[in-house]
Amino acid sequence: MNILSFSGFIPEHICDTERFIQYQGTQKISHYCGYAADYISRVLEDPAVDGAVFPRSCDSSRSMAGYLSGCGKFLFQLHVPARQDESAARYLADNIQRYQQAVETHYGITLSDIPERIALVNRRNQAIAKLYEDILHISYQAYLDMLHQLLRLPLREQNVSDNLPGSAEGKRVYLVGSLLSNSGVVSAIEGAGMKIAGDRLSESKRLFSASADTAEGDVYINIARSMLQTKLSPTQGSFHTILQEDLEEIREKQVRGVIFVTQKFCEPYDYLYYVYKKQLDKLQIPMLHLVLSSSTDAKVFEASLEAFSDIL
Repeated sequence: MNILSFSGFIPEHICDTERFIQYQGTQKISHYCGYAADYISRVLEDPAVDGAVFPRSCDSSRSMAGYLSGCGKFLFQLHVPARQDESAARYLADNIQRYQQAVETHYGITLSDIPERIALVNRRNQAIAKLYEDILHISYQAYLDMLHQLLRLPLREQNVSDNLPGSAEGKRVYLVGSLLSNSGVVSAIEGAGMKIAGDRLSESKRLFSASADTAEGDVYINIARSMLQTKLSPTQGSFHTILQEDLEEIREKQVRGVIFVTQKFCEPYDYLYYVYKKQLDKLQIPMLHLVLSSSTDAKVFEASLEAFSDIL
């Protein structure tokens, strides 16, 4: 069983999946959200992938089922509510339970280790949160590369290293975006003399931001509540809440600029960008917008990052 998952909205508590990071094949869908297109391409092209699980949380992800239909692999689309109240949690819990049943039926297995997996998720997230607290003193490149390696592994093999190399101080910037599929962007940021002091990436702060899950009571409700308590995704709206939370960290860490990374044709992050820009302009905090066309896109932005560093 090798299910490729898309987005942090997929509950790791149910079964092991490989979190999609990057696609390096040649056959790609064009004129589509870059990250989503690369995910679809890998599901269709990689014979080692026998299943796909993805959310229904934005326009791009809603279309995935149509692109993947007929591929002959296991498919499940998780419906993620935009609200965060108790009714939304019950709705999501029902979807999570149906996801488990679909996996068990398709692969002919029984998934009975959810309480153990809850404990493993909690332990891993706590370890990542501890690293993030010290993000000003460690190499962000090493931190992000480690997270990308972890998310490709089965949950029981995800051991967080607390022995990451240190880094020199630079002009402090804050990183906003979805999953940063190419860590070469980070290398270019650091190479231009900047220091990433914080982020709102789905594989970093959003990953560990929820309260710890519990195996007591209805585990599906518990998992759903935790998922809806994470730092909000722009696909859920609440742009002003996102901005308020980020500005608090930006002020606390005395950030000098914001680097806003979006995927081509990703509407939720494009909408959020303009909310961000309006507020940062008022605060006279410079912001650079980088638009990635694919999960391997990086070098084209080196000149832009160097110019942004000069501005700071």
